[in-house]
Amino acid sequence: MDQLEFMEERQRFRPIQICNRDPPCHQDDNAHGGKIMKYSGPELPEDIWSHIHSLMLLRDAARAASVSHAFLRSWRCHPNLTFDLLNIGRAGISRGFISRVDHILKKHSGKGLKKLKLDFTNHYNTKTSSYIDSWLQMAITAGIEELSLKMFSRKGVYNFPCSFLSNEMPIGYLHLENCAIRPTVRLGSLRSLTILHLCDVSITGDELQCLLCSCGSLQRLELRKCSEITCLKLPFLLQQLSCLQVSECHQLRTIKNEAPSISSSKLCGKKLKLLLGESLRLKSLEIGRSRDVVCYAHKELPISAPNLQSLTIYSAYEKVKSIMAPSKFLHLKYLKISLCCTYDYLSLACFLDAAPSLETFILSVFIPSERVDRKSIFGDISPFQRMPGYRHGKLQRVKIARFYSEKSLVELACHILENATSLECLTLDTTGGHYRCGLTGSSKCYPMRNHMDVPKAISAIRTYIEGIIPSSVELNVVKPCSRRCGRKFT
Repeated sequence: MDQLEFMEERQRFRPIQICNRDPPCHQDDNAHGGKIMKYSGPELPEDIWSHIHSLMLLRDAARAASVSHAFLRSWRCHPNLTFDLLNIGRAGISRGFISRVDHILKKHSGKGLKKLKLDFTNHYNTKTSSYIDSWLQMAITAGIEELSLKMFSRKGVYNFPCSFLSNEMPIGYLHLENCAIRPTVRLGSLRSLTILHLCDVSITGDELQCLLCSCGSLQRLELRKCSEITCLKLPFLLQQLSCLQVSECHQLRTIKNEAPSISSSKLCGKKLKLLLGESLRLKSLEIGRSRDVVCYAHKELPISAPNLQSLTIYSAYEKVKSIMAPSKFLHLKYLKISLCCTYDYLSLACFLDAAPSLETFILSVFIPSERVDRKSIFGDISPFQRMPGYRHGKLQRVKIARFYSEKSLVELACHILENATSLECLTLDTTGGHYRCGLTGSSKCYPMRNHMDVPKAISAIRTYIEGIIPSSVELNVVKPCSRRCGRKFT
């Protein structure tokens, strides 16, 4: 906020009336020659004033500084600076945005600066890169600990200077978005960096590995929409890396992990080859790709990640059904599978059998409407299948989202009821999970696909499932709203 805005804010505040016991008020001239009362605040130590000031949003902190000497002093060493339209205002005027940020940072002493967030959405162009370079240099010189830089613009790409990362610096959190970073040689030690988040950043796999080799203390790595990365290699020196998230990197084909301490990971890609090594500490894994994820997870993960406790799978196509696996998930307690294809759902009993400690199982089915009626249990005269010899002794909660009348899906539900001796609750959701009125604050239902199969799904539940529900099991059947809400299902 510039000097003109300070004066405008001053005029908005009425003079403060205080008693004799309170600290005195001082008179300052305003922009029009009048007098305005400036409150000096109670007699508190300066570090307390600074702490109170640091808890305010940037815009509120600037307003407070315009009426208080105590806050004015702490304003010049405010630890948290966030520059975006919420704090700076005047959307669409890039020159005004740049000048305000530049004015504030030039007035800042640099003392105590810990966090800097620059959101240049729709404000960046190549002419402003010199300003940004100078601001970043000032922040790094001040010993900044957290830096977030968002540069989305159609007028050019900002190149983050690697020289800023060449010296030992105390930065612990680095978030870069919509820019480019091109490290070509190993940088200086970034031993304080614990969190690195790159979103829509132009960087190759080799350049990223060059950066990672300088981050020996890294604990969390997030990559999103980094389209130039084709191979991600996580070196063994990342001893403290515990969380890895990779999504929407559409050119990424291989992830090779040698980091020994990853405990939580989210890996999503179209044609992704995973070389996880011996991920003995991996406890939570979310994995998604275009095909055969269930098959891969069932066969490979018990060996490469034997200590998994939570597993979430997304698959668009499965060529091979689940079969008996030689190894088991001895510690797996939570399993969620989302399938966007027709499948022999009963074969998932093999997957459940491979997880003897499993407590929660969620299956989400997303099938195009033209395929829904192909294998309905009411048009299939083949014998009802069973999977003998399987027992799921610790399974307590099961949910099938977008339940429909496909025969193997009904067979899976019946198999679970007959073999999960500790089952407490079975939920069969025929709607997809979020289409009933009132769930989102609306008085009307949202459009629902594949609604034509809902009566068949409910009929299948009544015919084949309700009659075998044990007395100890709660059956929840979620149906579409019966009210006439004014919106047609599509």
